[in-house]
Amino acid sequence: DSNRLIMNVMKKILILCLVMAWSITGCYEDKGDYDYRNLAEGTIGNVNGSYHVSVGDTLIIEPEIVFDVETKVGLKYEWSVELDSVFSREKNIEYIIPLDAPEQMKWVLQVTDTLSGLTFMTQTMVRVSSLYSDGFLILSEKNGVSSLSFLKRVKGEWARCIYDIYEGIEGVSLDGKPVQIHLHDLGNQTDEHIMLLQDDFYKCLDLDGANLEKSLELSKEFQVIPENVRPKQVFFDDWYSFLLAEDGRVFGRKNFSSEAFHTGYFSQYPMVYMEPDAVGEEVAHQLNADRFVYDMNTENGYVFVYEKERKRFLYIRGASSYGTIGEPKCAGYPNGFIPMDNLGNNELIATSGYWWNDYYIPAGGLYNIIKRADGTYVGQMLLTDDPEDIVAESQREFKGDMMNDNILLLIPDNGRGRGFGCPYAFIASGNVLYYFGKDAEGEIVPERYYSFPAEIKAMEDEFYANEYLCVGLANGEVYLLKINSEGFASDEAGRLVMKMDQNVGMVKQIIHKAAE
Repeated sequence: DSNRLIMNVMKKILILCLVMAWSITGCYEDKGDYDYRNLAEGTIGNVNGSYHVSVGDTLIIEPEIVFDVETKVGLKYEWSVELDSVFSREKNIEYIIPLDAPEQMKWVLQVTDTLSGLTFMTQTMVRVSSLYSDGFLILSEKNGVSSLSFLKRVKGEWARCIYDIYEGIEGVSLDGKPVQIHLHDLGNQTDEHIMLLQDDFYKCLDLDGANLEKSLELSKEFQVIPENVRPKQVFFDDWYSFLLAEDGRVFGRKNFSSEAFHTGYFSQYPMVYMEPDAVGEEVAHQLNADRFVYDMNTENGYVFVYEKERKRFLYIRGASSYGTIGEPKCAGYPNGFIPMDNLGNNELIATSGYWWNDYYIPAGGLYNIIKRADGTYVGQMLLTDDPEDIVAESQREFKGDMMNDNILLLIPDNGRGRGFGCPYAFIASGNVLYYFGKDAEGEIVPERYYSFPAEIKAMEDEFYANEYLCVGLANGEVYLLKINSEGFASDEAGRLVMKMDQNVGMVKQIIHKAAE
């Protein structure tokens, strides 16, 4: 039995050795049963470090994947926002920027080699601006009520026209007649808002500047509403706000914070100022304004107003001396110069502020067109950095039959500095746009720039760059013109950039909204 046991053990050992030898031989001779491939390292190209888009734009990205070795394996793609929310598993994407998109998003593309499991990635920053930025906002009367439209620049091209904006957002019409739109912000760190005035006080709205949704009703900015208020103009600055009524009353508000104007309320009482009467006694006078002067350098915290009945300019201080009403002071007017504090028998036809950057120091002035008692028209330039130290620069007479009491005046702002931008001022007379050099000497002889098929009702230049001018007509047509060096070197046909493809209704006002 012991011999049999030994024989069985020896037999098993022999079998085990034969199996091991066969296994070793098989492994040695097997040269093709397994694919020992090098791990492929890849790079992702054709994806920019950042993209600048607007809400509603379609962002197209077509990455290029390059490997350091030839590979035929399948790849898996994942586009995500900061490696969190996956929004596409395709290599190429066409992504429509949604209305609720944040101001910036970090997109990450992960590419995975499905065989080796190797993953490599790239990222890009997508910066999103408002749909209603870098373009012109147009207020008009359409079908008897207010309407808002927008002419937008997309990637350098004026390629998008948006109509009936409020109806599309809120689902109802504005249901009032247009008076004014006024662009304002809540301080340097906050977003823009747009005050929309209509003929009915209770239909005046403050709109969010980014999406034009209703933010607040003007009536909610009063604790006690004055009687019979028909809004005409508003002027908002960081620390103060003013509402001008059709009857000349001005209502003011002091903001509790320069970044939150809704923290204060407008006074129910119209603004007054103290002035000596005929016997030299100080008595209160109610401010009776005809208009605010816009587009001025307000670094010193003031706004000019014009009192039509008393034929003079006044200014209202803001900031620490909020509500102070004063009379502009000039050390001396040249002979024949019509003074700001007493226009006498002359009539103010049009007025506009203008400003420039001198070595990063904002500065500016006031330009008036005045009709003299003899029926002639003059243009005045005044430096107004300090309302207590006005400098009367020039007064020149206009020549030409285009001058009348209904002309519109526009002076482009030289935001890039004095000597840059557009050196001309524009006047609209009927259906014709004219230009003249406001800084030249001698008589002013306006020259024709462009003629339109209907009366010009509003115009606005592109802030800062001054390369384009948007013009709105009584017949509802809106045009865009070049006013840069190329425009002035062209004939009329060469100055036209585009015409909006739909009728917006009779244009009331146009404002420019800068790119974000």
